[in-house]
Amino acid sequence: MWVRFPVYFYKRNNIYYYCREVPSDLRHHFNKKKIEVSHRTKSKTKATRSGATISDKLERHWDNLRIERIISNEFGLKNKFKINPEKEIKLKITDTLSLYHKLKGTEKGKLFFEGSNRSIRYLIKSVSHDNLYNLLLTDAANFREFLFCSRYDILSQ
Repeated sequence: MWVRFPVYFYKRNNIYYYCREVPSDLRHHFNKKKIEVSHRTKSKTKATRSGATISDKLERHWDNLRIERIISNEFGLKNKFKINPEKEIKLKITDTLSLYHKLKGTEKGKLFFEGSNRSIRYLIKSVSHDNLYNLLLTDAANFREFLFCSRYDILSQ
C-alpha cells in the first residue's frame, strides 16, 4: 500500500520555503496563524528532508502543548506566570539596560557602555516611550527607519 505524506514546502525565487498552518486549538499559544521558514536551499531533496525534520519537531511541540493542557485541566493547575492584561506592568527599557550592564558589563571597557547607552537612547527617542511592554513589532521597523534617517542627517551636516 502506498501512502502519500503531506508536503509543507513551496518554491519562491528558486528558494524553498516551509509553510504550515498552526492548528486552531493551539493558536492562542502563537502570535501567527501560519509558520513560514526559508529552507535556504534550491535543492528539492534538501528541502524535503528539512521539511520532514521541521514537521516532526513541530508535531512533537504541539503534542507537548496539548498534553500540558490536558494535565493542567485534569489536576486543576493554573499557569501562575500569565500576565494579567488589566494590570499595567511598568518595566522601563532603561531598567533592562542597567540589568544588561550588570550581567554582561563585567570586565568591559568604556566603549561597551557608551555603545549600549547610545543604542537605548536612540530606541527611546524613536518609539517616544520608555515602557518595555508597550513595544510593538512595528516599533522595530520604525527604529530601523529612524536609524537610517538619523544616519543621513549626520552625514549631510
